Amino acid sequence: MQQRTENRHLKDEEVHALAQVGLFSAGIIHEVKNALQGIANALFLLDSDQNLKPRAREWIADARRELSRALDVSRETLALVREENAVPMKITDVLEDVLSAYAGKIDYKGITIERRYEFHETITADTTAVRQVFANIVLNALESAPRSQGKLTIHTRASRARNGMGYGNGKMASGNGARGVRISFADNGPGIPEQNRERVFEPLFSTKKGKGSGLGLWITQQLVRKQHGGLCLRTSSKRSSSGTCFSVFLPLSQN
Repeated sequence: MQQRTENRHLKDEEVHALAQVGLFSAGIIHEVKNALQGIANALFLLDSDQNLKPRAREWIADARRELSRALDVSRETLALVREENAVPMKITDVLEDVLSAYAGKIDYKGITIERRYEFHETITADTTAVRQVFANIVLNALESAPRSQGKLTIHTRASRARNGMGYGNGKMASGNGARGVRISFADNGPGIPEQNRERVFEPLFSTKKGKGSGLGLWITQQLVRKQHGGLCLRTSSKRSSSGTCFSVFLPLSQN
């Protein structure tokens, strides 16, 4: 009995130590993010100089692209280590917030958004984490969908947790059969090549040829798991029926 108590005490200490490391890391990342924002503002002002030579503008453009990647990494990592704050929320409100944020890109590429909202209940989850999950998936879909003929279908429906759903799916902390909501994001892009399907959820893996951090989908999966949910992927590269569908399951409650 004493041995069990000592082991439990050791585990509690380890959990506390990890929590402290997480908080410390979050503080560092926050400060780095602020510094990067300052550099971004300086580059913006420098690029506004009318006397700047064309070659210098090219260097500034290169710097801003790399800086954008660094900001993406810091923002996504901060979302991963921040303390959870589960509150009542409506899935459709978060979805509309994300779509509004990407309205410019949607209009620029001429992408059609089809909303199939069948779930209108309230769930308990961390709104910031859920928003980050949706934003990462929607951005991937918008970048994959073809210009003018692109389409993204977002479908919400009542569902239950289940395992074995395909690439990227992990064991759900809520357990098999938990009631919740399933949110599907289906695009008509080129699909993910077969050789990459097992790797898209790996950290630092990217198919964007220098664009993006390679952390988006890995962090997305981790955030979903922190919400006691699950994430899976279905994709096809066939020319006649190409496309990708990410499916997110979130339980009604974190308990």
